[in-house]
Amino acid sequence: MGGCTVTPEVVHIGPADGWRESLQYCKDQQLELISFPDAADHQKQIYEKINQIRDDSLKRVWIGMRRSSLTGEWYWLNKQPVSKTDWANGEPGSAQDGQCAIMRADGSEDFGWSDEECCSDARPVCLGPPTLFPTG
Repeated sequence: MGGCTVTPEVVHIGPADGWRESLQYCKDQQLELISFPDAADHQKQIYEKINQIRDDSLKRVWIGMRRSSLTGEWYWLNKQPVSKTDWANGEPGSAQDGQCAIMRADGSEDFGWSDEECCSDARPVCLGPPTLFPTG
């Protein structure tokens, strides 16, 4: 589906809280906790957006990835397959290390991901897709 952009993609960084609360925060904004099923290109855009924010509290952000309690496999909330990842060195750890995924937002380790306890505090990256005006 092609078209012209009517409204651009929305990226919103919310206040620090646990993963579940952050997920709800994004939903309350009519946005989704960000997922990177294709990693590279979209991730770079989000990194650039985070780099534009001058906020010392922005060290770690929640992304829309979780570990299944049944299988231990990672999955994206948007139900896209996990094909490419950007785990930091030594990550992810075991299921005991964490069930939710965070991304470094302070520029260290090239924004690498790590597993984290879901009750830890981090800021959510919420995303709303662009609105397209269909063509032809």
